[in-house]
Amino acid sequence: MRPNTVTLIPILGIILLTASDVGSAPVLTLRDCYLLALKQSETIAIKREEIEATQAQFFQAASEALGDVHFKMTQFRQDARDTGDTSSVSGSFTRQLKRERVFEMNQPVFQGFKAFAALNAAGGLKKQRTAERIRAEQLLFFDVAQSFYSVLREKKEVEIIEEIEKLFKERIGELNEREAIGRSRQGEVVTAESRLKLIYAEHARSRGDFIIARYGLEFLTGMAIDPDILVDEELPLKDAESLETYLAHIENRPDVEAAKQAARIARQGIISAQSDLWPTMTVDTTAYEMREGFQSGIDWDVLFTVDVPLFQGGEIVGNIKKALSTRKEFDLTHELTKRQAELDIKQSLQNWLTSLDRFNALKEAVSSSEKNYALQREDYARNLVGNLDVLEALESLNQTRRDENEALFEMKENYWGLKVAVGDIP
Repeated sequence: MRPNTVTLIPILGIILLTASDVGSAPVLTLRDCYLLALKQSETIAIKREEIEATQAQFFQAASEALGDVHFKMTQFRQDARDTGDTSSVSGSFTRQLKRERVFEMNQPVFQGFKAFAALNAAGGLKKQRTAERIRAEQLLFFDVAQSFYSVLREKKEVEIIEEIEKLFKERIGELNEREAIGRSRQGEVVTAESRLKLIYAEHARSRGDFIIARYGLEFLTGMAIDPDILVDEELPLKDAESLETYLAHIENRPDVEAAKQAARIARQGIISAQSDLWPTMTVDTTAYEMREGFQSGIDWDVLFTVDVPLFQGGEIVGNIKKALSTRKEFDLTHELTKRQAELDIKQSLQNWLTSLDRFNALKEAVSSSEKNYALQREDYARNLVGNLDVLEALESLNQTRRDENEALFEMKENYWGLKVAVGDIP
């Protein structure tokens, strides 16, 4: 049965942790810590706001194609004699008060595809920002995984050293007893005590590393972490697939997708720059809801305008060349991102396979070291080996256990590193 996990309850911006079963201590898995980090991360929040900003850019681009509609009311007063004649031109110009209510509509007919380019660019920008946010979330997961495993690794490191300290103390106690009956020399006791002091020094450093690791996880999750509630779940390990299978995921990696969208947006910039070479056509329609004066009988008018660019001092050509250069730059960035993703996948796969083999080897080495230490103690009791041999076996056991502990969590970090490299994080 899966251990009881915490429920996240946001209250006034503070995250409280409650156990789903009363009376049982809550636990935090890697996934739970990641969810806390997602709520806490300012980087992810900024990415979300950037996506919201692209919605505004989409509406701005749409306005270029849809045109404008306005309703205006005017009231014009002047210091003039009102003759009462409103039908003549002169009478209209000399009126003291002239009012008007009018609907004005401006509709672009053709702008050289600039509006379509702006709409496509706005849509591509939203996809780019979304992909960037997803990639940031994946990288955040890896940061959380590293901190999560770092806390567990350092905690286990302290436990291993404490166990070795216990064995050293038992060893020193046994030597003192043997010295009392003349079966051991005082130098053997001093040697063991000297090596125990070195273990104390390692213990102090490990405790410091443990506290530092906790600080890192607390920074990411935004809350104080009790290491005793961290639960290390088994990895969903399976046989590694071929390198070609992992490389097939490159195009689906969010940062590669973001670079691809940025290149597409740059191509729309070329279309927008070239549009300035085309003539523009607009239609302005005015509908008069109220009109006073000699034009009161005219209810509407339409103005069709064609603007043909003939010469602007090379500005348009300059803009086109700049847009072409920008497109090439983003195309190269896309290719570089793909190549970096390929290198990342290759290195991550090799790191995981290497660390997996190393962990399996060290797991067997621990078993051999434990057996060796037991045999050395038995031989020492029969005076077949010296005290130095026993101490060396004990120190070897200590180092092998610590190496196995490091390899275990390095293997787990590399597993998730491969998942992040492929972009396969839920």
